Amino acid sequence: MISVSLTLYSPRSTRNTRIERLWVEVGTQFARRWRAFFTRLGRLHNLDRKNPRHLWLLQRLFLHELNDDCHEFREEWNLHPISGRMTNDQSPADIRFLGQTTEGIYREDPLDGIHPDVINRYYGVAGARRRRPRNQTGAGIASDDEGESDADGPSVEEELENQIGADLAQNIRHEPVPVARHRSPFKDPDLESDFLELLEGLLEQLDALPKNYGVLEDEWEEEDYPEIEIIKPGKRGKELVIALPRPDWFPRAARWAQALDLLTRFLDEIEGTESASGNEDGSQDLGSDDSE
Repeated sequence: MISVSLTLYSPRSTRNTRIERLWVEVGTQFARRWRAFFTRLGRLHNLDRKNPRHLWLLQRLFLHELNDDCHEFREEWNLHPISGRMTNDQSPADIRFLGQTTEGIYREDPLDGIHPDVINRYYGVAGARRRRPRNQTGAGIASDDEGESDADGPSVEEELENQIGADLAQNIRHEPVPVARHRSPFKDPDLESDFLELLEGLLEQLDALPKNYGVLEDEWEEEDYPEIEIIKPGKRGKELVIALPRPDWFPRAARWAQALDLLTRFLDEIEGTESASGNEDGSQDLGSDDSE
């Protein structure tokens, strides 16, 4: 009785699931370092995580490097052995290679990369299920003869999306997380191109570091630039000390400072020009009113 009671009242453990182990590996291999770096940018180098302009600039500077780390982790993960009776310590790459060798490879397969269970469940099934009279299968009856369809109803693609969403809803146990805005601050694409061109030239000048961004030696909190950062990955207050070696992460911080300083000055100049232009137009309008 005691053992049964403990089993009934204890929450389900997910610590041993493969997806949770995978996320732990993602964090320890590269994601935590990037989080610590972004935390440092906010603590020392004027990053405002609630400013859409800052988030846009952050993506322009570092998204490709973060994706490179993701791809590198994926390649390493696909080479690690998987324990179990079905896999025999083979890696995902081994299983894929053996499957292609024994089953062949489809050329230009539009379903490549989609899990077989998803294909079996949804592929080739379109529209809502039709109810037919007893002893009728629908064989030999054209779809045009089965009555008019509801023209105002959802399309086939929308029905499929709704069906998949409904099937997966039971797996979602939390409210959706709002995505921070990261819209480009430039209304004119030409101005954005001009800024990116200036930024590319500026980043080649490694010694051109701006003031008041925490990247100059006399602005450091200690004698040397810090090589560790503390983050809190959860809500329980547990702190993790993350190593950020200076040769790898200080150049990124300097790049951020250069880019943010340039973006601030560039936008200030644009806003000043627009304001001056507006004042001139207003003065001309007042003059024309007097003449009338």
